[in-house]
Amino acid sequence: MSVEKPIYPGATLGLIGIDFNGSALISACKQAGYNVGVYVDRPMPSVTHQADFTIVANYREKAKLHEFGENVDAVIYATTQVDAIVLKYLSKFTNVPQGVNALEIVQDRLMERAFLDQINVNVAPYVTVISLDDVYQSIDSIGYPALLKPIQRGLGERSMRINRQTDISRAADFIDAGTYLLESWIDHTNEYTMVAATDGDKVITYPLAELVLDDQRKLIEVKTPADVDDDMLKEMQRIMHSVASALQYRGVFSVNFYVTDTGNLYVKGLQPGLSAIANVFDKTANVSQYDQLLRTVVGMPMHQINHLQPALMMVVRKAQEDAIHRQWLLKDNWQYRFMMDVKNHPTALLGFVWITGMDSVKALQNQADDTEVWSKELPTENGGETLTGDPRIDVPDGSPQNDKPTDQPSSDEDQH
Repeated sequence: MSVEKPIYPGATLGLIGIDFNGSALISACKQAGYNVGVYVDRPMPSVTHQADFTIVANYREKAKLHEFGENVDAVIYATTQVDAIVLKYLSKFTNVPQGVNALEIVQDRLMERAFLDQINVNVAPYVTVISLDDVYQSIDSIGYPALLKPIQRGLGERSMRINRQTDISRAADFIDAGTYLLESWIDHTNEYTMVAATDGDKVITYPLAELVLDDQRKLIEVKTPADVDDDMLKEMQRIMHSVASALQYRGVFSVNFYVTDTGNLYVKGLQPGLSAIANVFDKTANVSQYDQLLRTVVGMPMHQINHLQPALMMVVRKAQEDAIHRQWLLKDNWQYRFMMDVKNHPTALLGFVWITGMDSVKALQNQADDTEVWSKELPTENGGETLTGDPRIDVPDGSPQNDKPTDQPSSDEDQH
C-alpha cells in the first residue's frame, strides 16, 4: 500500500488530533525538513509553538477545515481524539496517507470487537445493551465483575464497573441514550503493549513493553524488553501482522494485551497513531515512534528497529514533583521530559523519566524502587474521588469518568 506520491522535504504537513506528544511530532517533522501546520480545537501554545501556522477552531467548522486542507500537502492524525468524519472531509482537499478505516474501527467499540473477532483473537465476552433491563437480563451471561461502556469512544466519556447485582441500579443514571457495551472483566496478572509500524503491507515491530499500574489503574511505569515466553511473544507478533493486514492503515499503531494467571492471552484493544507508552522507545530503540510514523506517511521505507538497551520509563505526576527534583540532582543515568502548563492537581502528568545504563530491567527496577518516588499512593481530591487522567497514560478498569479535555492525554479504559 503506497502513498499516492512521495511527500518530499519542503512540503507542508498538517497535524491534527495532537496531544502532549504533539511537540515531539512537530519537532520530528521540522528536523526532517518539512513545514508544519497544526489544527487544534483549543489553544495549545506550549505544544504548537514550533509550527509554521496553527488554526484553532472546532473540528466541525468546515470553512476552517477547508482552509487547513488547502494549505497542507498531507494530513497526519496523531491520536484517535479526532473523529473519522473530520478526516473524511479533509480528504476532499488533501492527502490523508493513514486512511480513515482504522479510526472508524477504534472509535466504535462494537466495530473494534467485530474486527478482532474477524481476525480470530481472544477478547473478553461482551453483549450490547440499550437499557437497564438489558443489563439485568445479560449480566448472568457476562458474569461479575463487568464493565459498562458507551459504544462510541470520545473525550469526557464515562465507563462503569459492576461488581455485584446491587451495582446495576446505579447504571440508571449512567445509561442516557444509545448503545452500550457490557463486557466481562477478566482478572489478569500482566498487561503488555506491542507497538509496530506498517506501510499497509510490511510490518515492523518494536520490542514488547510491560505496563505496571497502581490500584487506581494509573500507569506507573513501562518496562522493556518485557520477559515473556517465546510462544506467547510469537503469538503477539502474529496478532500484530493480522491487525496490520486487515486494518487498511499505514503508520504506527499499538495493540494492548493482558495475560491471566493461567497464561491465557487476551487482546484489550487497538490504537492507531502515537501513544504515551511508545515514548519508552525514545531511549531504547534506534528510531522513535515519531520518526517511524513520519517515514510511513511520506512514502519513505520504514526504518528497521534495533533494541539498544533495557529501560524503565516512569510516569511522573504533579504530587511527585518535589521527590523527582531531588532525584534530578542525584541520578546520572536518568533522563527527563517535563510537560509545560501542568494542571494543578495531584495526578496531573508532570513528565517522564527514562532509567537506563544497566544491563537488566531488574537492576533498573531496584534503583527506581530504592528512591521510593513511586511507592507512595497518589493523593486524591474532590473528597477522595480519584481524577481519571489520560487514555494513553491511565488505564481505568471502569470507574466512572467525568474528566474534561485537557492538554494532557485523555482517559479511556481500553487505550494507553
